[in-house]
Amino acid sequence: MNTKLLNKILIAAVVILAGFIFYQNFIADDKNSNEITYEETQLWTCGMHPDIISDEPGNCPICGMKLTPVKNTQSSSSDGDRKILYWVAPMDPNEVYDSPGKSKMGMDLVPVYADEASQAGVVTIDPTVQQNMNVKLTTVEKRALNPSIITNAIFTIDERKEFQITARVSGWIEKLLVNYTGQKVSKGDKLLEIYSPELVSAQQEYLTALKYKSKVISTSLSSSGDELIENAYRKLTLLNFTPAEIMKLENSGKVRTTIPLYSPVNGTVLMKNVVEGEKIKAGQNLLHIADLATLWIKADIYESDISKIELGDNVEVEVDAFPNQNFNGKVSFIYPTINSKTRTTQIRIDVQNTNEKLKPAMLARVTIFSDQTEILPVIPESAVIRSGEKNVAVQYLGGGKFKPVAIELGNYADGFYQVLSGLKEGSKVVTSAQFLIDSESSLKTAMKNFSKQETDDKELKGESKPSDHNSEMNTKDEHNHSNQNEYGIDSPLIRTGEIDVKSIDKNGDGKLFECPMDWNIIADEYQRCPACEMKMKEYTIEEVKKNLDEYGYEHK
Repeated sequence: MNTKLLNKILIAAVVILAGFIFYQNFIADDKNSNEITYEETQLWTCGMHPDIISDEPGNCPICGMKLTPVKNTQSSSSDGDRKILYWVAPMDPNEVYDSPGKSKMGMDLVPVYADEASQAGVVTIDPTVQQNMNVKLTTVEKRALNPSIITNAIFTIDERKEFQITARVSGWIEKLLVNYTGQKVSKGDKLLEIYSPELVSAQQEYLTALKYKSKVISTSLSSSGDELIENAYRKLTLLNFTPAEIMKLENSGKVRTTIPLYSPVNGTVLMKNVVEGEKIKAGQNLLHIADLATLWIKADIYESDISKIELGDNVEVEVDAFPNQNFNGKVSFIYPTINSKTRTTQIRIDVQNTNEKLKPAMLARVTIFSDQTEILPVIPESAVIRSGEKNVAVQYLGGGKFKPVAIELGNYADGFYQVLSGLKEGSKVVTSAQFLIDSESSLKTAMKNFSKQETDDKELKGESKPSDHNSEMNTKDEHNHSNQNEYGIDSPLIRTGEIDVKSIDKNGDGKLFECPMDWNIIADEYQRCPACEMKMKEYTIEEVKKNLDEYGYEHK
């Protein structure tokens, strides 16, 4: 009896133990299954082409860039307390669904949480992707900018100190005291003497009028004598006789056979149109004289810059003739009209011509410094994305989050723009790799009103060419162009300093291969970039030089 009871107890114990072991194994298998499922959700993508999704690491099939891991798109236990509002396609956030599944392109939908919905246009970029994209930041700070305008100009003569010496009567050059063009003259110097029968006749008429007056002074004809003298006197003055010369004629009673012409200014003879003994006509230009101690500079200014210029603004002048010397001037006049063809107006700058080094008709480069010094937030030029009707900057929000913001720009000076609206002092903005951030899928919607994306069809066929839109991708600041290897790798393809482009072409075919992400990485044969492993693209030597110029690299 006791033996049967004991057997039943043993059998029950074995059953319970077996059930417990089975349960533990089931739980463990379920847990491992979940872990495997979780691990299987790890995806990899391309920083240049977010539509490329892979379940294992490797290279982008389009550009050859290393794929980087993306965050798990499944709703894990850590997100259990976060509310999912809806699901969207990773390539087109406008493609919205009420439940998880596949997008039209066959990609897994990603959830949008309630705490992310308020951050419209915000994109989160993994730190590894940021490093590959060479993202650089700067802080918006307040500073006073003195807007400067640089333009070409030309020296001209000061019109107020320019004179034409002309003959008022016909005759002959009896004596010429100016012997050559360029001769210096002082105010009051005798320039030449003219013989003219008309001058002799006018003097004789004046002397005759004086004699007639003396005879009829006590008679009723006295008034007629005064009238004759007045008419003869006026005729002499019109023929360029001075009051002193007329008085001398009256006192001496001797008729002069020649009349002198004097210099009206201290200056230089710019043109000599006659020689001694030459017959001349009334109104003929004899000499051209100008004072060159002060010159004018006339510069063309675009109408968009007119508001930045005021009378009295300081100007710095450079000329090729004196490369190591700068001249100073001031804006003295702004012309009242606009050239309808060039959409420019002229300004006039007064420059002192010490020792007459400067010559009329010389070309000049002028820098006009405005006195408008309002203190406003500023950002470097490299932080601005030009896109259609708006200017955009990519703001860094922290935690790997970026957002494009529309900004209104003010004056420009020294590589900086004033920000009138859109950003505040202390904000952080991206100064390089904006185009790469723009290519992230989430940011495409945020930027759709600001920029027009280009198709990748040609690139898929290997026919892509550099475009103006791509110029935003590799905006470099001056620090990036130093001779230091910033890639952390040792490769002869990374060119530093002044790049001798022609010497790279060892096979002499006139073609080179260049990395479209880092333009200073150049090879003579096709290969992958040693820094990012992208496929290097083929360019002619001239195209390589153009790319280096566009992105600020020095080359021979």
